[in-house]
Amino acid sequence: MVSKVVIDTNIYISAIFWNGKPREVIDLGRDGKITIFTSLDIENEIAGKLKTTFKLAEEDGNQILLDFSTFTLPIRISKQLIVVQDDPDDNKFIECAVECKANYIISGDRHLLNLKEYEGIKLIKSSNFLKVFYKQEL
Repeated sequence: MVSKVVIDTNIYISAIFWNGKPREVIDLGRDGKITIFTSLDIENEIAGKLKTTFKLAEEDGNQILLDFSTFTLPIRISKQLIVVQDDPDDNKFIECAVECKANYIISGDRHLLNLKEYEGIKLIKSSNFLKVFYKQEL
């Protein structure tokens, strides 16, 4: 069974600029070994971070999102949720995961990770996800 995952912006950003576990997770999606779902809100947050925090030109950010679109599946959010009380902006990841019936949300954000699980969706760091993934591959 191919895992269905939603990836937090911090994982995407880490994968773009550095090697390591986040890049490895993204590469699993690129190689079709996991299915990565996204939403317009998630894509907009990535674009915003690339532009404001990392000072990338808009066309460079658009090119990165275009690359991601070759292996991610966008979904439309039909229901707003209020789950993450400490950081309501993180609810977009929960909404996306619920909508696509994801197995995992992969994040480095403590507000999400503190939940541990929501409606059967595990909230997990990239390193822990990779351990689970490779254990299933055996």
